[in-house]
Amino acid sequence: MEKMEHFSHIHPLLLKQEDSNYNNQVLCSGCEKLISGPVFCCVQCNYVLHKKCAQIARHVKHPFHPQHPLVLLSTTPYEGPYICDSCRGLFINFVYHCYHCNYDLDVSCGSQFNPDDGHKHEFLSVTNPQSFVCYACGMHANEGLACLCTICQIWVHSSCAELPLAIRIKGHDHPLKLTYTLHVYGFWGNLTCGVCNEAMSPAFAGYFCSTCKFAVHLKCPQQYLRGEYEDEESFTGYQTEESQDIDFTFSFFGHEHLLKFTEEESDDDVKYFDKLCDACVRPIMPPFFSCEEENCGFFLHQSCAELPRTKQHPFHTHPLTLQSKAPYDGIYKCDGCRRLSNGFVYRCDVCQFDLDVCCGTLEERIEHESHVHPLFLKKTSVSRQCKGCHLWSKLVYVCDVCEDFSVDCGCATLPSKTWHMYDKHPLSLNYFVEGSLRENECGICNEKMSPKQWFYYCDDCDSGAHPSCAVGKSRRVKFGGSFKYDVHSHPLALVEETEQNNECGACGERCNGWTLECGQCKGYFHREGQCFWKEFKKSAKYLELSGMMRHRYAANVLASTPNATTN
Repeated sequence: MEKMEHFSHIHPLLLKQEDSNYNNQVLCSGCEKLISGPVFCCVQCNYVLHKKCAQIARHVKHPFHPQHPLVLLSTTPYEGPYICDSCRGLFINFVYHCYHCNYDLDVSCGSQFNPDDGHKHEFLSVTNPQSFVCYACGMHANEGLACLCTICQIWVHSSCAELPLAIRIKGHDHPLKLTYTLHVYGFWGNLTCGVCNEAMSPAFAGYFCSTCKFAVHLKCPQQYLRGEYEDEESFTGYQTEESQDIDFTFSFFGHEHLLKFTEEESDDDVKYFDKLCDACVRPIMPPFFSCEEENCGFFLHQSCAELPRTKQHPFHTHPLTLQSKAPYDGIYKCDGCRRLSNGFVYRCDVCQFDLDVCCGTLEERIEHESHVHPLFLKKTSVSRQCKGCHLWSKLVYVCDVCEDFSVDCGCATLPSKTWHMYDKHPLSLNYFVEGSLRENECGICNEKMSPKQWFYYCDDCDSGAHPSCAVGKSRRVKFGGSFKYDVHSHPLALVEETEQNNECGACGERCNGWTLECGQCKGYFHREGQCFWKEFKKSAKYLELSGMMRHRYAANVLASTPNATTN
């Protein structure tokens, strides 16, 4: 009897043919429809999945949401049921979810699409009643004439629908094949067009050579065409070339070693459950990249590997450049959410302006549970008070309908649920007080909580906590690794706490909080406070600055060391 380990259930599932015991009254735990046909079931707890539901893909690129890939989750990511953004049905179990946009498809809507590579179906020219994102090139299109595949239900530009399935270009010996899914053939991350040398996204269509690991934009080959072929079968040996093994390692601008790609979850992925992405400093889950060097510890989400290298953000007048590390030791204070981070940074070197990846990639329009109307990301001329924390900021989400409603980036990006060591249950983010909290005190710091501010709450313990206490100042900081400081001969690693409460080598006091650790000297130094600030002022990085730039740089360093002063 066939057995499988499924990500959605703790016990093994056994394959059985349709069982009369179900009597058409049991629902599939995936699609939530009545059980029929072959099923995978758990003999210990009556967990049942249709065979087709147990075997559907974990990650899909779907035409209904071509901007980002969708990942299959076993339960709704929200506190209650979710609404499918296609059929508008209400579901509580399996969901194809986009973490960027909170876009959701149920199993039926998410798995009904499986296009041929290169798209061999016929397109129909029709008038699209609304704007759309072209499934081929990824560009937005306005209302009007477009092409629709009635089989796959995808929209493309008329020009994209007429692209040949295979081409030859001057300067390359092999044929290039059209594909709508470059990542299937190992193209990820920092991908460069072989014709124009500009960046290209593997999430959309392109021409590629499987032999040479060579890819080009859709429109770039036109001036280099050596001949066009509508039928790729006419290429002798092409199918043999396509079936060759592909090296899935690649280099990335933010790391010195080669990275390997992990797309699907497996038993070996358990060892990654506590790992963080070096870009966004969020938990790692497939698909992701990891360093080939076993002890390096560098991880990168696929979506983070595809981040644009430069972008114009509403919060700043100058273009921002993505850097893998902020100046000096990489720790900086995000000018959007005011949190400390040592992940990747969108930075303006002229103005010393920094945004972490989460704030740098915020959508300009969001739907937030705290408010009934859409919110828009703006830099206002006058400071607005955030409804969540009551702090004042000019970088906020505002409501165009309600003039007095605004939320800063820090509160807008708070997780809906979080965990803290003081409570064994998850804490849920609450926006309004219903009744009264027990003693109206934070269960972490024991300070009073304002009933007018957002808070985290545990239903089981009837206990609340300040958001700053629940998520902590280290939420966007990845500890470990090492950095070569100018003021010490060996690399130092950043640790959150020392196991034995060792003495600081600079001041002799016990090291509490963030600490720099030297593995060779077995020495420890405060990362916060006067110890770090005094040593930093001796560094070559600080001494090479002058005037206003030195002042701005020092202010940024002090912002990331809360206990430091300029005395």
